[in-house]
Amino acid sequence: MSFETPPCSRRSVLAAAAAGAVLAASGTGGVALAAMTDRRFPKGFRWGPATAGHQIEGNNVNSDLWLLENIEPTAFVERSGDACDSYHRYPQDIALLAALGFNAYRFSLEWARIEPTRGQFSSAELDYYRRVIECCLAHRVDPAVTFLHSSAPRWFAEAGGWLNPEAPALFARFCSTAARAIGADMAFAFTINEPQVMKTFRAIGNSSAYFTKHDALERAAHAAAARASGCERYITANYPDIDAMTPQLIAGHEQGFAAIKAERSRLPVGVTLNIIDFQPGSEDDAYLEVRRRAYDEWLACVRRSGDLVGVQIYRQIRVTGNGQPLPAPPPMPFVAPGDMRASLARPEALRNGVDYVYAQTEKPILVTENGIETDDDARRVWYIGAALAGLHESIAGGVPVLGYFHWSLLDNFEWEQGYKPKFGLFAVDRATFERAPKPSAAHLGAIARRNALRV
Repeated sequence: MSFETPPCSRRSVLAAAAAGAVLAASGTGGVALAAMTDRRFPKGFRWGPATAGHQIEGNNVNSDLWLLENIEPTAFVERSGDACDSYHRYPQDIALLAALGFNAYRFSLEWARIEPTRGQFSSAELDYYRRVIECCLAHRVDPAVTFLHSSAPRWFAEAGGWLNPEAPALFARFCSTAARAIGADMAFAFTINEPQVMKTFRAIGNSSAYFTKHDALERAAHAAAARASGCERYITANYPDIDAMTPQLIAGHEQGFAAIKAERSRLPVGVTLNIIDFQPGSEDDAYLEVRRRAYDEWLACVRRSGDLVGVQIYRQIRVTGNGQPLPAPPPMPFVAPGDMRASLARPEALRNGVDYVYAQTEKPILVTENGIETDDDARRVWYIGAALAGLHESIAGGVPVLGYFHWSLLDNFEWEQGYKPKFGLFAVDRATFERAPKPSAAHLGAIARRNALRV
């Protein structure tokens, strides 16, 4: 199997209506789907940007990834450093997004700040995140909070990370502590962000050449971190052995979910999944096997453990097998012929992915991330409109979608790629931290205020 430039989607709208009312605890209530000819979204629909603590806060020095950024060899092209200084500037960020018309904000807690050493929980840091939540509420913005977004405490990595048999219980203890202390005013909670992202990419048949080189560097960096820490092994979410970590991550979600619900029974809780829209590139079903390898374990987990599911979609990939090739997809504006990377960012992937996850889980959906990496904001404006048109069709077809979070609020630290990729609605001056809105910010904000697309 291999993948090529993705095809034009021909997926039909789901015929079945949503199973039951959308979560009453979310405040959305039942969604009336009859009169949607004006391309309005359901009443109570959440609109907002998404961020992650390590990527925007800065100086997350007790996190496992901070050491990996500062070790040699490293897979990171640059350090996170001050990031966007949102640790100090969160009131400004929340005020900016509220002024645009957004009614929700997805952000994360930094476990490494709250539990900097094993068993020591910081009341000051819990108070800090309580103030972030209170700032959201003051601006009439619903907080959607991720408990673990990629970066974990350094002590957790030194103990073996998600290869440590104690890992699920350690994470659940953190979830319980945070939910009890600051969970009362959360609108939604998510246990782990994209715990299967590396499994998704490795499901692609011809990805092994990339991962052979990448894995060797990751193993060398983690070995260097172990030596620097004086521990037997140093394991982060970037460690290549995702197959061994997956059962632990699934247990971590399930135990974390139970811990949060034990403290906050009415709080809607789920997990966010990275979804690539795998589509057929030839007249056979090779793409179905890729889907199975990428998603089956986690979709089964979502069916048995979660009130809802966060869906995160950026790209579409067509998978070819032994059958006759299918026609190439139509061209997109702003994408040069032959630009393989840009051609994967097809807006119809959002609708396809949402339909697929709902059909597999029958759980309400929040689009917790969707966006596009580009320096051309006109392309981002076009993409937002096209992606949301498809999402509207999914809702009209019966999929209970509770909201849409755009990645990202700010041009931020994009993990191993550093600060070069631009996903933000706001540009950030790396020296002064000044936020500058892009036209896409006003465009998406206007859609949020109308709760509708222009006809």
